[in-house]
Amino acid sequence: MKIQVPQDINDITVGEYIKFNEINKDETDEEFLVHKTINIFCGVDMKDVFNMDFRDAEAVASDIFRALSIEAKFSDKFTLNGVKYGFITSLEELTLGEYIDLETYLKDQKDLHKVAAVMYRPITKEYSDLYEIENYTSSIKNQQIMKQAPIGIISQAVVFFYNIAKELLKDSLNYSDQEMKDLMTTLQQDSSLPNTGG
Repeated sequence: MKIQVPQDINDITVGEYIKFNEINKDETDEEFLVHKTINIFCGVDMKDVFNMDFRDAEAVASDIFRALSIEAKFSDKFTLNGVKYGFITSLEELTLGEYIDLETYLKDQKDLHKVAAVMYRPITKEYSDLYEIENYTSSIKNQQIMKQAPIGIISQAVVFFYNIAKELLKDSLNYSDQEMKDLMTTLQQDSSLPNTGG
């Protein structure tokens, strides 16, 4: 029996990763995990997987785990089924709908395809590195399409999003802190204000 084993993290889809994540628990039997891993990532029927030599099955599962551990690079564009998708062009200008959906979907890894559908949308215009994407509308169809997206690209987009969000929050807190210091300095220097002792 010939099977196709993923060699890179981007050979693995979001949908496959979600299925794997549902069974990859501490209490999962190791032999079952090996068999189910081959079933999910290689598309081999479970009865065929059970007929594999256990050492061969372990070797295939090991290759899959190696592919899963490869760290992908962030990519703002990728092509899926002939359609070019682009990452949200401005995180500072998220719509309320985008923000609420991202906040909701990022809470659970089983919603990773929904996160992907918010972050990546079909490119409508492109010039060199610049591009525009479709306006966001929550759509089950788009979410299902994103189950076929490469997990490496989507996982790095999530990491990128978290890092940017953290920086924006830190900057806004620093900005507010600096505003307060500037205000206090102005108040202390303003001789027309009464001295209240602090």
